[in-house]
Amino acid sequence: MSKEQYHAGNSLTLRLRKSDEGIMKWAGAQSEIGDSIRFLIEQEIQRNGFKDLSLEIKNKRPILPTSTDIEPNLLAYLYNRNEPVAINDAYEEMREMFEITEDEARITVRDGQEPQWKNNVRWASQQLNIKNFIRKDSQYGYWEISEDGKVYYEKTQNNITMQKEVAHKPI
Repeated sequence: MSKEQYHAGNSLTLRLRKSDEGIMKWAGAQSEIGDSIRFLIEQEIQRNGFKDLSLEIKNKRPILPTSTDIEPNLLAYLYNRNEPVAINDAYEEMREMFEITEDEARITVRDGQEPQWKNNVRWASQQLNIKNFIRKDSQYGYWEISEDGKVYYEKTQNNITMQKEVAHKPI
């Protein structure tokens, strides 16, 4: 991302996300928001100089499971259920499986319209759909494993089981 040059008289804009309740509450308590933000920036410069905090923020934010992380777990869940599953039930199962906390669940996609973890589950389902592992004729609002998905899951589970057996076989 290119770094923008700012000059006297420029405005800075901050778009608040739905999950930014603490920031909204803090901003509401300020009598002059511009001066308050300016003060915080000045303090940051005194402490750390002109470093790019966005790099540090990425390292300190909780790491949510990616769609790639979720994909095999979602396939296993659909396989074990072996029936149409309400999408919201699948979301909650993935949230429990990956132990997503309340704080992590409040992290939203950039536009603030949807929790990031749900977006990642949906992308995982999309990848399974592209691979024909989810039935395309499922009822709206439901996911169901396809025959191809079952075959793939069984094949990969057998490989995993075989690898574990070989790894633990006495010499």
